Amino acid sequence: MLKHKCLPLAAPLDQENLHRFTDLISDKNWIIPVTVLLQVIPVTVAAHGFWKTRQLKTQLRIEREHTKQMQIDRFRPGYHAGQPQSLADHPHHGLLHR
Repeated sequence: MLKHKCLPLAAPLDQENLHRFTDLISDKNWIIPVTVLLQVIPVTVAAHGFWKTRQLKTQLRIEREHTKQMQIDRFRPGYHAGQPQSLADHPHHGLLHR
């Protein structure tokens, strides 16, 4: 029911247009590779963008996990900046606190 309303009607090629098209292709045969190249460039750019976005999303996920682990380590007792620190090495426990 909707098929006749949604799909455009394709006009059949008349012989004049077909003859003009074949003459154009036979006279200027360089048009085919150029047309194909113009179609390949956007596909290549889109594929590169897809893979680059995927790579950056993975890198962002790794960095988020690294930041999360650093936040967890920050509140772990006996750890400072991700490195173990002995309890006697606190610089604020100097001569003033005696």
